[in-house]
Amino acid sequence: MSHIAFHRMTILVALLFAGPLVVPDLAHAHGAGWQLEDRHDAATYRFSYTDGSAMAFAEVVVTAPDGKIWQKARTDRSGRFSIVTEIDNAAPETEPASTWQIRVNDGMGHVVQVTHQPKPANDSTAMPSPGERDELTGTTALIDMPIWASVVFGFSLLLNLYGVIYYRQQRRKENITPA
Repeated sequence: MSHIAFHRMTILVALLFAGPLVVPDLAHAHGAGWQLEDRHDAATYRFSYTDGSAMAFAEVVVTAPDGKIWQKARTDRSGRFSIVTEIDNAAPETEPASTWQIRVNDGMGHVVQVTHQPKPANDSTAMPSPGERDELTGTTALIDMPIWASVVFGFSLLLNLYGVIYYRQQRRKENITPA
């Protein structure tokens, strides 16, 4: 009797872990990334998920080259955030180009980091036009999973593998045993 109960419990647990993989409406896993939309006097970044929806009202933290937090803000409802692209000419010519870090966090596990390098005010090089960069740069869905979800997914795979092996062994025993 305990053999049958264990067998049924194994199948029940396997179905419990496999259920979310079968029902696509319940699984909303996706990555996040950024897209440069405009580079005239301000760089406008659009932060969005890989399914195309915007990272609306996500927290933005801009860190200066010296490591200090320069600005805290939020993206707009379209997932956009703008930052000035030209730096003042007061900086010495020998100083290396400064890079700013932009970190966007939606509070649900999606974090996007962008390195922004402003151009000097006297630099007349052409910047990319808004249409030149249409691809989304960022993380994929598997990398974007929280660590606890990866652990649960791994245990689910192992448990399902164990269940399949156990089920096949029991079927072989039933076929070998004379009736």
